[in-house]
Amino acid sequence: MLHLLSRAAETHWSETSKSFCQSVRLLKAMMHLFLVVLGLLLSPHQANSRRDERTSCKPVTASFCQDVGYTTTLHPSGVQGFNLQQIGQIVETACSPDVATLMCRVVVPECSQEDDTQTKPCRALCEKVKTDCDSALRAKRLFWPMRLRCDALPESNCAQANSRRDERTSCKPVTASFCQDVGYTTTLHPSGVQGFNLQQIGQIVETACSPDVATLMCRVVVPECSQEDDTQTKPCRALCEKVKTDCDSALRAKRLFWPMRLRCDALPESNCAQGQEPRVTPTVPPTCQTIIVPLCIGLPYTETVMPNIFGHKTQEEASLEVHQFFPLVKVECSPHLKAFLCSVYTPECVSGKARPPCRTLCEQARSGCEVLMKKFGFQWPFKCETYTTESCEQVPDYQIFHTPPATCQAITVPLCTGLPYTETALPNILGHKTQEEASVEIHQFYPLVQVSCSPHLKPFLCSVYTPECVSGKVRPPCRTLCEQAQSGCESLLKKFGYKWPEALKCEGFTTESCGHYGVGSSGGICEPINIPMCQGLSYKQTISPNLLGHTNQREAAVKMSFFDSIVKTVCSLDIRFFLCTVYAPQCVAGEVQRPCRSLCERAKRGCESLMNSFGVSWPEELQCNLFPEENCIAENSRPEMLNAEGVLAKLNDGGFSVRGKSLSLRTAHLLLTLMDADKSGDLDVVEFFKLEFYVATTRREYVESYNGAVTQTQMKQTLSNHKFIVDDETFRVLWLEYGSQDGIEYDKFMTVLTKLQILKGRFQAHLLSLPCNCNVASFSFEQFIKSAII
Repeated sequence: MLHLLSRAAETHWSETSKSFCQSVRLLKAMMHLFLVVLGLLLSPHQANSRRDERTSCKPVTASFCQDVGYTTTLHPSGVQGFNLQQIGQIVETACSPDVATLMCRVVVPECSQEDDTQTKPCRALCEKVKTDCDSALRAKRLFWPMRLRCDALPESNCAQANSRRDERTSCKPVTASFCQDVGYTTTLHPSGVQGFNLQQIGQIVETACSPDVATLMCRVVVPECSQEDDTQTKPCRALCEKVKTDCDSALRAKRLFWPMRLRCDALPESNCAQGQEPRVTPTVPPTCQTIIVPLCIGLPYTETVMPNIFGHKTQEEASLEVHQFFPLVKVECSPHLKAFLCSVYTPECVSGKARPPCRTLCEQARSGCEVLMKKFGFQWPFKCETYTTESCEQVPDYQIFHTPPATCQAITVPLCTGLPYTETALPNILGHKTQEEASVEIHQFYPLVQVSCSPHLKPFLCSVYTPECVSGKVRPPCRTLCEQAQSGCESLLKKFGYKWPEALKCEGFTTESCGHYGVGSSGGICEPINIPMCQGLSYKQTISPNLLGHTNQREAAVKMSFFDSIVKTVCSLDIRFFLCTVYAPQCVAGEVQRPCRSLCERAKRGCESLMNSFGVSWPEELQCNLFPEENCIAENSRPEMLNAEGVLAKLNDGGFSVRGKSLSLRTAHLLLTLMDADKSGDLDVVEFFKLEFYVATTRREYVESYNGAVTQTQMKQTLSNHKFIVDDETFRVLWLEYGSQDGIEYDKFMTVLTKLQILKGRFQAHLLSLPCNCNVASFSFEQFIKSAII
């Protein structure tokens, strides 16, 4: 009996244990399933979060970050806390082969779909660059960015030196004719590396001043697109020095100059490209052949050479592809289309070589036909920026212009007055044949210019709609200027439901003309000075950030206001000019010009004692030992002299009108007479600055004290406040001459006070010229005024 009970208990316990274990396994499976589902629910949220972030990726616009292996970033203007211009100067030293990779990945980081840590530079890379650059930065008085700490970077799962994942896919054919026989055929820079003028380089190569001049110039300016380490494709330092020595006399004889950016000491000494060592074995030279492509018969040239730049080995292949454009040629959407297409598919054969296509011809054809193609859902298939303008000079004039050469004409478009240039030529690249047409269309951008979304918007727009005219030819717009304007204003356009216009797409412009628009090799861009204190100097353009790190002119003007009262005392003739060279430094071709130590010392010598008397010390950031002694600005070398017309124009530009009414030329003559201390008939910068202060004070008195015209009672009180003693008879004469039934308006108000101020000055000068220390009765000034006016 006990045995049976024991067996029953064991059976029950065994079944209970199995049931419990199954429950535990089921619970674990359910928990695992729960975690999987939760993960799936969270993953889209995280993915969407990252996807949303990536939608704000923007193109990398810093010129020194164009070759680091990526093209988009969340911070095109640089991560907060870094000065993009300073970073550019460091990269330009080329102090380490990896300096651009490090600086760009830290300051303009890649916008990546992967884990962000994978795009950060490695700690070892940072430490290597810092060691490499230490002496070079000290030699150039540059400083390692304080915020760039190598120990804060990852040691693994990060970007190593020369990590170029996508760059090689953008290799393009070498199109410069003078670089066709240097041993390679592809490059990342068919239009030349930023900062070099491809046409100037071509002129140097054409001199044949050295057997290796083409090898050197092409490998620097149109560098090889290589799968190997880039240092192996760079020319050697010894080769550079040899070519520079060989070419010195030849370049001087032809009045050509060695490129400033080509420094031999920046090139490697080993593991580099030597002279006369082409890497590509030359093939049998192609021979010229008569053109048989139907579309291209009847051109100014009759022979072509194959293969063309698209790789078509026969004219039959080229004919099949070019025929797709036959309808566009027939409708004549552009008179330049046929010439351009044939220059691409059946290029002219010159001594067995193909003449490269002309960028200008491409742009002319695109501007005429792109709109028509888009109507039918097609895109313009050619990237004009990949072609050079070097060959455009050899293109017959009638292929590009069917009309006579344009003549320069004064700019009349209101938005484009006050530019560094005053003449334009039409038609522009958008096809506007008159300034009236251009003015109507450009006026749509007036609100954007007014809100100052970008200081570069107005110069860019005017370079498109009223391009600068140089010897009857228009200067093309600058791509960098376009990108800067777009980055500043595009977000504002989007807020109101607009897009950056298709006709102004920046990739359609070239960088070759950027130097003429004040764009520097390091990416800096000149902009017009708008700080009131710095108007009328010998230079008109500045750059941001300034020498004290202020990121825009508005911030600089606020900080500079501290010196307003000091400048007005003219304690030194140099104080105003010196302060402006610091707060609104001169900009030349995108590069900042620093003031000289001697200029600082003259300003300090004249004003420091005055500042001390008010308990203020000369600022630490303006200590004169911080400024250079050479290659700097020593004085306001070309002070602007103003006659009465110039004075009036300056006052109107400065906003010294009241309710839309400005001063008259007659009043401007009186103001000039009042401030013309040397009786020269003109005002220099200091004299005009005093005049501005006087006019501003008088204008403020008129605006704040009187509502509209000044009555007789108010005018008498005004004269009394200014210590002008006039009797009733004299006042009646003044009122009859300058007043009206409604009273005295702003211009006449300024005239009366200025005229009396001149008379007061002459009376005081008369007192000083008396031969004895005479006591003159108080009514003498009253009599002097009366005799002068009546």
